Amino acid sequence: MMLSACSDGASISQAEQGQTYATILEAPPYAPVARIGPEPYSPTLQDRRWRFADRLEERHLPLLRRLKRGEIGNFGGIEWRWRDGPENDGLGKVTGVAYFLNEPAATLRRYTSNSLFQPATAGFARTDQDRVAREWAGRIGDGIASPGFGNMSVPWLNIAVPRAEFEAMRTAKRWNIPPNLVLRFSEWAEPDLPAVPDDLRHLIRYFPYERTLPGPTPDLATYDAIVLRDGCFFIDEEGADDPLAMFPLGVGVYRDREGHMAFRSRHSANARQLARVGTRMQLGYRAEVAEPPPALIEACGRHRVVTVKSLDQAAGYGGVWFAVKQNAAREGLRKGEALRQANDCLLEQERVLADKRLRGGKAEPQWCEMANPIPPTPPVEPDAG
Repeated sequence: MMLSACSDGASISQAEQGQTYATILEAPPYAPVARIGPEPYSPTLQDRRWRFADRLEERHLPLLRRLKRGEIGNFGGIEWRWRDGPENDGLGKVTGVAYFLNEPAATLRRYTSNSLFQPATAGFARTDQDRVAREWAGRIGDGIASPGFGNMSVPWLNIAVPRAEFEAMRTAKRWNIPPNLVLRFSEWAEPDLPAVPDDLRHLIRYFPYERTLPGPTPDLATYDAIVLRDGCFFIDEEGADDPLAMFPLGVGVYRDREGHMAFRSRHSANARQLARVGTRMQLGYRAEVAEPPPALIEACGRHRVVTVKSLDQAAGYGGVWFAVKQNAAREGLRKGEALRQANDCLLEQERVLADKRLRGGKAEPQWCEMANPIPPTPPVEPDAG
């Protein structure tokens, strides 16, 4: 196995016998650039339904505008409600639920007989939607609920915790949420893979992760290695005050095909490769945790705790593939040769940086032209005079 308990020279086999937790300070990165092109993206069922509903609303916009204009103070918005089935190329059957404060069925009949639309009683009119949605978001709690508004649709609350957890809160606090304030539960808050699988559980003291989906954060690129020391995850920053790392809700660890402990998405449908423990990563936005989980401090000691936004491998991160493509065109290289040169250079960069981080190496990483292409400076023309 490729994991090693480096703190006392013990192998992973000894760790698996319960003699020690694992320590991983260094690991080989994955091939930095796998293709000259972006990662493929497959929209989720939820994404596809939202897009379909947007097109439906656009198609029926003249009707909806008449309804909105004629029923000011009565119209509560349209909710596009889905039911699983073979309709619409497998998206299911969709119904436009039209909400009204007064006489829903009679009001809707005055505007349309289209069976796509069904009437329902609203809890408030669209003229009050801003106040109602924001009041409910504040009541439920910052970081758990955030309001959203559409053109003709009902307002909604984006819920950042798993559905079961929210429903338990709703029952305990007896929340009577209006029917035309829709709750949007993200599938990203419902991981179907464990944070730590059984075969790694005994190597890790505690795996801390956020209990809610992250809200909007500054789009920052920050770089450091995340290491495992005696079963605890640290961000290996400069100096002696390394913080414990806390991870996003949808990220866990697993043992990859080569036997290394690595990070992965906790959603089985998302196969995008992240980074191995012990490698330098692009951690995105970082924020210090004011009240870390008591169990984490008990397991790993009193340290600063910092949450990170992403766990992408630094080597080959982002749009490096585009730079490789540019370099191949500029130098007249075949795709395979351009990839080989880029990967060799980027891996050498990581080796030098790891040597500096762990062993005080003095070498400086080389500049990888194929990873960071800069157009050559044109020669200075001699003075005509």
